[in-house]
Amino acid sequence: MQGLVGRFARTVTAGRPGRLVRWYSGVGGGGGDDGVDDAQARELIDRQLKLAPAGGHQVLVVQPYVKWGPKKDRSTTPEVKLDESRSLVRTLNEWSVTDTLCVGLTSYRKHTFFGPGNVDAIAERVARDRRITAVFVSVNVLKPIQHQHLEHRFGVPVYDRYLMVVQIFRRHAVTREAKLQVALAELPYIWSRIRGAQDGYAERLGTEAGQIALSGKLVFDDKKDLLKAYEKKLKKSVDKLRTHRQHLRNNRSNKDLPVVAVVGYTNAGKTSLVRALTGDAGLVPKDCLFATLDVTVHGGVLPCNMTVLYVDTIGFISDIPTRLIEPFVATLEDAMFADVIVHVRDMSHPNVQVQKAHVEETLKSLSINQDLLNSVIDVGNKVDRLDNVEDDGSSVMISCTTGKGLDELKRKIESQIIKATGRRMMKIRVRTGRDEYEWLRTHTAIVNIDTDGDYSIMEVIVTQSDLDVFKSLFIRKNMNK
Repeated sequence: MQGLVGRFARTVTAGRPGRLVRWYSGVGGGGGDDGVDDAQARELIDRQLKLAPAGGHQVLVVQPYVKWGPKKDRSTTPEVKLDESRSLVRTLNEWSVTDTLCVGLTSYRKHTFFGPGNVDAIAERVARDRRITAVFVSVNVLKPIQHQHLEHRFGVPVYDRYLMVVQIFRRHAVTREAKLQVALAELPYIWSRIRGAQDGYAERLGTEAGQIALSGKLVFDDKKDLLKAYEKKLKKSVDKLRTHRQHLRNNRSNKDLPVVAVVGYTNAGKTSLVRALTGDAGLVPKDCLFATLDVTVHGGVLPCNMTVLYVDTIGFISDIPTRLIEPFVATLEDAMFADVIVHVRDMSHPNVQVQKAHVEETLKSLSINQDLLNSVIDVGNKVDRLDNVEDDGSSVMISCTTGKGLDELKRKIESQIIKATGRRMMKIRVRTGRDEYEWLRTHTAIVNIDTDGDYSIMEVIVTQSDLDVFKSLFIRKNMNK
């Protein structure tokens, strides 16, 4: 056992290179004593998160499932869930899946999580295969006492879905805003872990692993004060982010630019769709989970020549604690205040219906306007991967790869925007080249222009406010002459 504990300690401590500290640059407070306190808080957090060494981990993926009873998940199969668990690991470039295992349980409530027989079997497999440097128990979140027990028995770091997704979030967070939100998402987990250590379990281990779990010389009250101050600072920064995003939304609103929020399960093809709709070659979609953490906005033109803004959002995923996603609500608010929501689904995924239900439930939890929720445009993506596509007529079936269905989708977005924003499509007869002609070209979306001698019959899409201005400038003015 001592050899396994030494293996655990080497694996965890190897994951503390300077590059992980630099990840936090721009997160939290400034210099002076505050900077020192922030550094201490981040060191505490890094230890608890079991950050992987530079070369990543070789992982044994354990997919638990409830075999029977009311807690049994009848919407999917353990094999499908295991496949998503493997994908989570492979999203981290340096990580690899060494072995997999499905384990049927009667519940997840045991303080050891698995029964004694399963714990022994997994521990033996880890001891037998020296390649394994970590175990991923693919469950929402392990209780502190479960986590500590399993790490003590397996002798290597143990990750649950919360910890695994945090590793991915850290890798994919590029901007200061995303890093702030990831840092805030980590804190509830850290609180639960240091409280577990305070209960004395880690101390009773009497091993290097226990000392690492206790995070050095800091006593519980010191950790608590440190984390409280750090959390307060992060929340203040995220509030500033929310205010900034509100300012950006107001600017877009003042310019009367319609906003289309693109949402969906992670890796459903949201970024690919935004690229296909806008022609933005700078967008590089990635075939991995949580490729997008920052909300990005991209301009596009609909068939009626109306300019719209497409908002690419963070993806959703099942079996993740709500508190891990809560800090990202500041970015998901862009969906709450959109004119149209497009929900992208990966039709080639075996769990596509379950994923759809999960996204819909998450959208409902965001307090989105009911009219906006009722008018969500459902898009079935990646149909090029299927021989037969089940289409009930309520979805637009597309392929971002081949372009199939994109024209139909643009027309549907166009129709929905006109309806949602109170715009009007109308024909106006004006003298060609005169002030009113040029005004319409500048302030409306020109659908079509027919000539009639010295006049042009302009088919336009116009907001009510712009129409009122046009009437005031050119119609009432001419009537008063």
